[in-house]
Amino acid sequence: MKWGFWMGSILLLSSCIDEIDLDLPAQQKQRKVIEGYVERNGQDYLFWADVSSTQGISGAPTGQKMQGDFSILYGDDEFSIIQDQLTKIPIVEFHDRYGGDPASVTFQLVAYVEGDRYLSKRQTLLPVPRADSLSVQLESRPFLTEVGNIISQTYVQLLVHTPLINAVGTPVSLTWSVTSTFEFVEGTRSNPNYQRKTCYAKNDIFTNDINIVATQDFPGSDAISDFEIAEVISDYRFSSANYFTVVQKSLTQASVEYWKEVKASNERSGNIYDVFPGRIRSNIINESNPAEAINGFFHASEVDTMRLRVTNTMAGRPVSKCALWVEPMFITADDPDPCLNCLMLANSTTSRPHYWQ
Repeated sequence: MKWGFWMGSILLLSSCIDEIDLDLPAQQKQRKVIEGYVERNGQDYLFWADVSSTQGISGAPTGQKMQGDFSILYGDDEFSIIQDQLTKIPIVEFHDRYGGDPASVTFQLVAYVEGDRYLSKRQTLLPVPRADSLSVQLESRPFLTEVGNIISQTYVQLLVHTPLINAVGTPVSLTWSVTSTFEFVEGTRSNPNYQRKTCYAKNDIFTNDINIVATQDFPGSDAISDFEIAEVISDYRFSSANYFTVVQKSLTQASVEYWKEVKASNERSGNIYDVFPGRIRSNIINESNPAEAINGFFHASEVDTMRLRVTNTMAGRPVSKCALWVEPMFITADDPDPCLNCLMLANSTTSRPHYWQ
């Protein structure tokens, strides 16, 4: 594509004007983002898939929604799953229905989008090593506030200690998803009959960040210790109790290579909803047009869930958001202040999680 840029002198209005032609790259075409996974925990198989298109803005947290139909291939059997909804099938029920040995299962994703059939490569589910433990450490760093002041900000870093060898002696690469759930107590009201609510709010950590350990990056090591998998600011969320929930997942070598390519091609955002400058080797192809560039991947992982309760002391004793709170004179039902109504916190509930102690 060529654009003409006219440059003239503002001092010599009657001087010659030259046309300068610049060769600019053509705008990147939007790509389909077809993604899915099968995971197995101790009780169930979990299946999920979705389709969207890449965004025009770099670092977009999600893609532009598209419609598709999805199914899973297991041997000669194919069964449907609903787009962007988690399908759960107990392990015993699954193998009673479809046969096979849980120790050696493979799956493929099938997606029907805009009249085309997309098929993933066959993925093997690798047993995941069970992590030894989780811990936290604090780190303080200078932080520039919105008004230009430099303060010392404390961060809570979540560390994992885990083997890289699974129960059958196979080296396994790993990834993690991390959420935190914190307890929040409303402020004290002037009305003695008002019963303060206690809420539990859940936050996703590093939703789109790429957080992997490849076995080849730790040659000769059977385990890793003190490996950081999340970092959050130490603030009111740790004034009471805060639980980190970590899901450790096994990765195939193909999955590791895919995510490393994504990260290398898109260092700014590290997610799959941007148009990459080059082609990333997805394991999903358009059967009628194999040359089509696809973002996304179909993963198969065994998962292990663990939790760590982080106390106020462990987080450096941050104060409650409502510690110095003063009840306003006028209160409306839709006031967003969580000290008035803790259900105004995102993803909050008054139901205590079953694991809470």
